[in-house]
Amino acid sequence: MSLIKTKTFWTGLAGVLTAIGGFYAGEASLWEAAQTGLTGLVAIFLRHGLLGVTQD
Repeated sequence: MSLIKTKTFWTGLAGVLTAIGGFYAGEASLWEAAQTGLTGLVAIFLRHGLLGVTQD
């Protein structure tokens, strides 16, 4: 299964984009945006790691 076809990827990407948008709109501080963005990235890469293990 391709990573881009997973719901987890799109949810993680939405988290990253929300963090960027919140920071530039002034709704979130740099640290709040970083925390939200990193959580989204962890979701994406953790899922990618699990897919790599289960596809073997």
